Amino acid sequence: MARTTARTAKKKAAAKAATAAKATTKAAEAAEEVKDAAVKEVEPKAEKAVEADIKEVAAAAKETVKDTGAKVVDKAKEVTKKVEKTVKEKVAEVKAAAADPEVYVQYQGNESNLAVITERIKKQYVEEGHKESDIKSLKIYLKPEDASAYYVINDNNSGKVFLF
Repeated sequence: MARTTARTAKKKAAAKAATAAKATTKAAEAAEEVKDAAVKEVEPKAEKAVEADIKEVAAAAKETVKDTGAKVVDKAKEVTKKVEKTVKEKVAEVKAAAADPEVYVQYQGNESNLAVITERIKKQYVEEGHKESDIKSLKIYLKPEDASAYYVINDNNSGKVFLF
C-alpha cells in the first residue's frame, strides 16, 4: 500500500506539474497576446507622433531655406548694384580720359595748354559775377598772332584772355 500511495502521489505530482506547465504556457501565451495588443495599439500612435515630428522639422527647414534664400537674393542684388555703379564710374573715367586730349598752342617760342586757357576763361567769367555751374557751352577761338584766346559762353557772353 505504501507503494500504491507513492505511485499515486507521483501521479498526482506529475499531473500537478503538467497542469502547472499548461498554466505557465497559457500565461506565456496570454502575455504574448497582451504584448501584441499593446504593440498594435502603440504603433499607430508612435507613427502619428513621428509623422508630426517629421512635418514639424520639414516646415522649420522649409522656413529656414526661405529665409536664407531671401537673404542670398538681397545680397546678390546689393552686390549687383555696387558692380554696376563701379562699372559705370570706370566707363565714365575711360570716356573722360579719351575725350579730353591735351592740346598745346605754340607760337614764336611761347607755349600754352588748352586746359590752362580754359581755366583762365572760367576764372574771368566768375570774376564778372557769374557762376561756373551756369556754363552750358564754351567756344574758344585761338589767335596766336594776337596772343589771345577769344571765347563765347552760352552763345551770349564773350570775352578775351591772354594765351601766354
